Amino acid sequence: MDNLNLIKVKKKVYQSLKKTGCNNFLLAISGGSDSLFLLKMVHELSSEYNYYIRAIHVNHNFSPNSGDMENYCVNACKEYDVELVIKNLNCNTKSNIEDHLRNQRYREIFTAMNDNEALILGHHFDDQIETFFYRLFRGSSPNGLSCMKEISERESRKICRPLLSFSKKTIEKYVKEKKIEFIHDLTNNDTSFDRNYIRKNIIPNVKARWSGFSKVMKHNIMLQNSYKNIANDYCKVIFDHVVSNKQVDINLLKSYPKYLHGIFLRYFMSQTINYELSKNELSSILKLFYSDNNDYPKLILKNNLSIIRYNNFFYIIEDKIKNNLSEQLWDLNEDISFGDFRLTINELKDKGIYDCLCKKAPIILRNVKGKERMMLNKHNHQKLKKIFQAKNIPLWERQRFILLFSQNELLVACGAEHTFISTVLR
Repeated sequence: MDNLNLIKVKKKVYQSLKKTGCNNFLLAISGGSDSLFLLKMVHELSSEYNYYIRAIHVNHNFSPNSGDMENYCVNACKEYDVELVIKNLNCNTKSNIEDHLRNQRYREIFTAMNDNEALILGHHFDDQIETFFYRLFRGSSPNGLSCMKEISERESRKICRPLLSFSKKTIEKYVKEKKIEFIHDLTNNDTSFDRNYIRKNIIPNVKARWSGFSKVMKHNIMLQNSYKNIANDYCKVIFDHVVSNKQVDINLLKSYPKYLHGIFLRYFMSQTINYELSKNELSSILKLFYSDNNDYPKLILKNNLSIIRYNNFFYIIEDKIKNNLSEQLWDLNEDISFGDFRLTINELKDKGIYDCLCKKAPIILRNVKGKERMMLNKHNHQKLKKIFQAKNIPLWERQRFILLFSQNELLVACGAEHTFISTVLR
């Protein structure tokens, strides 16, 4: 590689780093040629532009030469006087190992990152092609097939991939010329892993058949990105019509063409909780969507949140409801917390019930048990369950209500959005 090409690569890396808006970077290195090549480039740029860089190596303890890979990273960082963070993983799963390790790796990296840092990864264009096929065979949407981005975010962390437009061949030429020492991960030879199989058995055969393969793949990825943007733009336009209070109106969404339903639900989840639905999760949600079951059918996602259908709406909820709290006495002299709920004197005064409650103090705080009754007129008690049903309050919201009793008389039921007051206090 001549100096002109080297300057071109270095300029591209600088432009990518500049797009992050950061001056502090954490560079993930494996000990392989790609990341150590990038380490050298970023180190040189840090002297010119006053960047502060650290490196991180995540040892998966999975490869037979994982110890040697770590040593290569240690030696490289010593050479450049770059701080190195080392994290260790222990893989205890026998299925979806690649996905499991990737998720664990990101978790460790994000834990080590400082708030003002952007993450730099050494992915190149050959990795991009592998990602396309990997996701294609897993049934990804255009969103997935648009593959990795030069600048992206994950869990609110900025990620920069400066080498994404360069081929592996280009990087190898530079590494050889500059005599950068690196090590091969021995697990890269194991074709039982999907990515390795794609890299070794599929892509070489396709390249041998079609000489313009790389250009076609670049076009395909750009095309999928365009389709993704078109779909996202349309979903953005209709979002406020279909979604209210982070709840999807199923009947309103059904008024749009059927082909849009799954696309919109994917978009809704990504925008609302920053979560990408898998193919199987989307299929399960669509079954709930097209059914007539409104009696709380539920899907638990991999992030442990739940999608629940109720009253022709989809709700996203967290199954962490404390509904077995012990009774608590309240003298109403100061604010009080009951589980995750906080009752304030000012709030009771705003509702005009504080003085009446004080006359009946002390007040007993309880969870909803299911058989409570409240006086809502001058003569009859009504089941609290019926009151909730009349207001279309979902089951999980009912369980979050705090009940205020005096001498076994239910006086107030306080929820996040509703408060019911007994006529005894009026």
